[in-house]
Amino acid sequence: VTLSWQCGDDLRQDMLTLQMIRIMNKIWVQEGLDMRMVIFRCFSTGRGRGMVEMIPNAETLRKIQVEHGVTGSFKDRPLADWLQKHNPKEDEYEKAVENFIYSCAGCCVATYVLGICDRHNDNIMLKTTGHMFHIDFGRFLGHAQMFGNIKRDRAPFVFTSDMAYVINGGDKPSSRFHDFVDLCCQAYNLIRKHTHLFLNLLGLMLSCGIPELSDLEDLKYVYDALRPQDSDADATTYFTRLIESSLGSVATKLNFFIHNLAQMKFTGSDARPTLSFAPRTHTLKTSGRIRDVFLCRHERVFNPSKGYTYVVKVQRDNEVTFVQRTFEEFQELHNKLRLLFPSSLLPSFPSRFVIGRSRGEAVAERRKEELNGYIWHLIHAAPEVAECDLIYTFFHPLPRDEKAAGTNPTPKPADTTWARSLGKVGGEVKLSISYKNNKLFIMVMHIRGLPPLQDGNDPDPYVKTYLLPDPQKTTKRKTKVARKTCNPTYNEMV
Repeated sequence: VTLSWQCGDDLRQDMLTLQMIRIMNKIWVQEGLDMRMVIFRCFSTGRGRGMVEMIPNAETLRKIQVEHGVTGSFKDRPLADWLQKHNPKEDEYEKAVENFIYSCAGCCVATYVLGICDRHNDNIMLKTTGHMFHIDFGRFLGHAQMFGNIKRDRAPFVFTSDMAYVINGGDKPSSRFHDFVDLCCQAYNLIRKHTHLFLNLLGLMLSCGIPELSDLEDLKYVYDALRPQDSDADATTYFTRLIESSLGSVATKLNFFIHNLAQMKFTGSDARPTLSFAPRTHTLKTSGRIRDVFLCRHERVFNPSKGYTYVVKVQRDNEVTFVQRTFEEFQELHNKLRLLFPSSLLPSFPSRFVIGRSRGEAVAERRKEELNGYIWHLIHAAPEVAECDLIYTFFHPLPRDEKAAGTNPTPKPADTTWARSLGKVGGEVKLSISYKNNKLFIMVMHIRGLPPLQDGNDPDPYVKTYLLPDPQKTTKRKTKVARKTCNPTYNEMV
């Protein structure tokens, strides 16, 4: 176990918070629910000093996000790309996503119940195995930092679109998001059954001198968060709305962005830029001189998200390799070259803005020609540019390129595209039905696998229920409308 000294912080509050999370985890495990929680050790050895366990193979969300630039906290791909980089094989990546789904759900529930505040992208960490965890619990029980009269933590907990991107496998809701919501609600309801345990344990600590746990009002925060008076169904609906609220919060990403700027101001930018998807740096000496580069074709991909990738033939003195790169990865290369070299030394990069659908076949074909021109000028640029480490790293094969279709550089036949039967509405609805005290309770939970509309757009689905026979439709009940999705989540009692 690697421990680091910590000075200046009251680690008693961190110790208490971690112990509460450890108890939550034991409750979940005893109920057969392993949330894959990472709970590190923490010891207070005196006033304002102590030791904290260091977790290996982990990075802060800020460092992961700024690999995509200072505005990385507003982008959806950074976490998925980072996990893909460290888990290049398909089965490894799927396992990492599974770990992420469970641990992210556990963090959402634990941080909400304990009112853990001052959440920013430097105190949330991600392991290369996909496990997410929080550090630095200097503020809890709802004692948020303020900007004037405004709470800095505006969302119920930190759950952002880049986290949803990892769960969904892209930018559209999938059935894996249903699994995440169900996990959150199940974990929340299991903790609610032990409301008095947590209130009693925290009550015993009222007299220990922790400033943010000093009176009954602090205990009331946990009582209100756990809502012991609610049924499991009502609590499920409540927590689902919290997830939606957190996911829709712009304030969280703005807070992350401000933190990125502050860290840049204090740490400077002496480090040379690296590519977010390349696990190590390669050079002219280690890779061999590149003689020619040619972008052969584009291919449709579905993992980790839907889009197009470009197969690139790289010719060195005695070797020919094929690599696969996306348009966004080419753009990242260009942006980081601009940090090193003046624009006069670099070719112009194709515009990312297109009219119509940005992932269409015609756009991919046009970008292929534009990218070919770009990379030709790049490798024929001045030696300081053409032979720099960024370019040699970009065109060096990654583990994912071992499966590249470029090893057989003949285009795939047209009949390998996905097809689906038309003329029949598909999809499945998940319901929870119970009958108590002469009352029928129907909760509409999720729908998965709805087909797109005939024009190719996603539908705006909702669910209507009737008790039959009902010729006058007096028993009709209806859920809210979910916008533009084939896999909506409702968790509504009708």
